[in-house]
Amino acid sequence: MGRVPVRLFHHRDEGVERLKKSLLLIAVAALFTYLLKPFRFTLLDAVFLVYSVAVFNLQRKQRTAATGLFVALPHTAFGNGNLMPLIVALGSSLRFEKNAFSNRLYGFLKQYNIYALAYFLSSLADNLFLKTLLLSPTAFLLAVLVESEKSRLFFVEDVLFVTTLACLYMSAQQLQSLWIVLVFMLSFLIYNLLLGYKSKMKELEKFQQTYADFRKKLATVVELVNHPPSASVTDTLRHFAKTVSDITGFRYVLISVLNRELGVIQRVAHYGMSEEEFSRLRENPPPIEHLLRFTQERFRVSSSYFIPEGTVEVLSQYSAVLIDQASVDEPDAWRPQDFLIVPIYSPLGEMVGYISVDAPESGKRPRVEDVQLMELIANQVYKLLERSELYRDIVSRQPYDSHTLLLTHSAFLSYVDAEIAKGNRFAIVILDVDDLSLINQRFGHEVGDRLLEKIADILRTKTRKTDIAARFGGEEFALLLRNVTKSKAIEITDRLLQEVRRIDFQTKVSVSAGIAIFPEHGKTSQELTKAALQALQIAKISGKDRLMVF
Repeated sequence: MGRVPVRLFHHRDEGVERLKKSLLLIAVAALFTYLLKPFRFTLLDAVFLVYSVAVFNLQRKQRTAATGLFVALPHTAFGNGNLMPLIVALGSSLRFEKNAFSNRLYGFLKQYNIYALAYFLSSLADNLFLKTLLLSPTAFLLAVLVESEKSRLFFVEDVLFVTTLACLYMSAQQLQSLWIVLVFMLSFLIYNLLLGYKSKMKELEKFQQTYADFRKKLATVVELVNHPPSASVTDTLRHFAKTVSDITGFRYVLISVLNRELGVIQRVAHYGMSEEEFSRLRENPPPIEHLLRFTQERFRVSSSYFIPEGTVEVLSQYSAVLIDQASVDEPDAWRPQDFLIVPIYSPLGEMVGYISVDAPESGKRPRVEDVQLMELIANQVYKLLERSELYRDIVSRQPYDSHTLLLTHSAFLSYVDAEIAKGNRFAIVILDVDDLSLINQRFGHEVGDRLLEKIADILRTKTRKTDIAARFGGEEFALLLRNVTKSKAIEITDRLLQEVRRIDFQTKVSVSAGIAIFPEHGKTSQELTKAALQALQIAKISGKDRLMVF
């Protein structure tokens, strides 16, 4: 609902191609296993396996083509060389990170074949220098060719350390001193620190460039808002959606507003999807209450909401279905059913709409900094909506409570004051959820929040169109019942209490209510709320789950 595409389907051709490559790798691995016969496993090999796992895990954030040589060369010098490809491949595949078994197996086969080929070629040479040349650079270059898409290559540093490791390998073969293994370990630590420093410098340069680019693009957005083109507001918003895509790198952008008059989420602009798909979404708007499923506190990132795949079911009738590819190999990769909601707030803090995005070009889940940049853009979208005749009345309404989407305390009192000024008879009802603190203690605050949402839905849908519902306090709600007598106010309130009792929940649910009538119980909003609260207090003391009126 909040996202643009709900499902991203992998192309079948990619799966078939991956299967063909895997079968080829298995066949090659079987051939090398037959030639090398790596079947004699010693205690020293076990120690090197632990060392291999440690090396690859320490460097999992900076995967380079030279990493395996820090394991392969000392093991070949002192262990069972025929086992070296297996030791390297196991260390590479046993990284402590989330990764599918098929991906681990695919990576294992690649590493095994790279180092098996390098070792097999080196075993054909009698000269130590030639053997080193065939083992070290061959394995490195093969890794560069095979892993070039996923390895972060610092080529100068890699070549320097490959040369260093080759020299250490020749020294180890001649001296046969296990102390040289410690030198290999020290070299690895130095190498890792150097790559870490270089990586941070590259990230800093990239961030500075990204920040400079963003400032230019944000200036374009501000210019678009302050000096909109002569085109219609619909065309301007579409152009704005494209600008959002250009700035943020998300391929799909959808801008929506909350039409509280109709109680629905209205789609106003998009970028990246077909006009047919956008028309389907626009003609089938979801109810505003549906948004509550996605704006939960557990999903909050800055002032926005990131909903990870599998945490909330997204109904297909409210979402676009697009065909695309998604890479989920990395732990921080954007998953096919991830989505991000960036609220559009009014100056009073009311959520009046949102921007939903999907399919980042980077393939990564957003960082907090990325979300905050999008929030700056959302502020500009509000200005554009507020200045348009088409959407001004929709976004410039009284503030609503962001959790229940009912009127706030202050907004409710302004409606009461307006009714008092008209001089018409009306009633206000203040309702309090019985034992909500105990429910929170027993089941948790998230369960308590869901209960408040259910009660808010009843007050919104089971009252008359002329009535006003509000979130009055933490566990209190308020109603403004227009043109009612005392008996009619009691009848409406009693019916609502019955609806609350029928809520399907983990425990018994009830509310208590206090009623005040204008002008019998007061001639100001303060006097009326005081009378209603006093009646509510009596209802609580009398045993709860009841209403009271003086």
